[in-house]
Amino acid sequence: MFEKHGQSWMDTQNNRPHGIASLVNHEEYMVYLDKKKLLTHRFIFAPILFSEYWWLYVLDVEKRDFFVLDSKNIVSPNDERSSLNRFASNILDQLRIWAGAPSIFDQGLCSLLPRYVNIPGQPNETDCGVFIMKWMELIDPTGLAASCEANKGYNIDKWGEPKLDEFRKEIVAKIMLSKDNEKRMKTIRILNEMGNIRPAAVLQSPYVQVSSADLYIK
Repeated sequence: MFEKHGQSWMDTQNNRPHGIASLVNHEEYMVYLDKKKLLTHRFIFAPILFSEYWWLYVLDVEKRDFFVLDSKNIVSPNDERSSLNRFASNILDQLRIWAGAPSIFDQGLCSLLPRYVNIPGQPNETDCGVFIMKWMELIDPTGLAASCEANKGYNIDKWGEPKLDEFRKEIVAKIMLSKDNEKRMKTIRILNEMGNIRPAAVLQSPYVQVSSADLYIK
């Protein structure tokens, strides 16, 4: 985001990447957000990577609601995460103002933080990223508010290791066969020579949705 605006993502004062301490004053970062584009979408999905762990922020721009989807935690696990949540709440407040709504801080809600969604989590220590990618495909964001009320869990299957293994293969297939992958055609040619997936002519169609099951087709 910074580099697209001709700015460095490194803190020039200490020559290190921007960290939590530099997020206290959120207004200096707001200039890098395209507010017009943001407000054209009902929901904003923001995958976050911090300390080698992924989680997902979901913002409902229309209702000004804010959620956390976390495959290991249903509450903020530490002070650093709470700091990031407060920073994200400030972003949400700015979206309210841009949309013509009162500031949450003017309403005495300065402690507003995103709500954690009770959702089945990962059975291991390595698949947080897989969960985030699949959630962005499957989650109906209109149902998140209801799932947060009375500790009601979000209605989604609990994924064990066999299902996660299938997801991993599916993700690899989508990446390798994506039209944005410069080596897509080379990948298709090699896989055709191996005889493991559909003919190249079929895979070249933009209407084909590849899944992990295709990896086993002879």
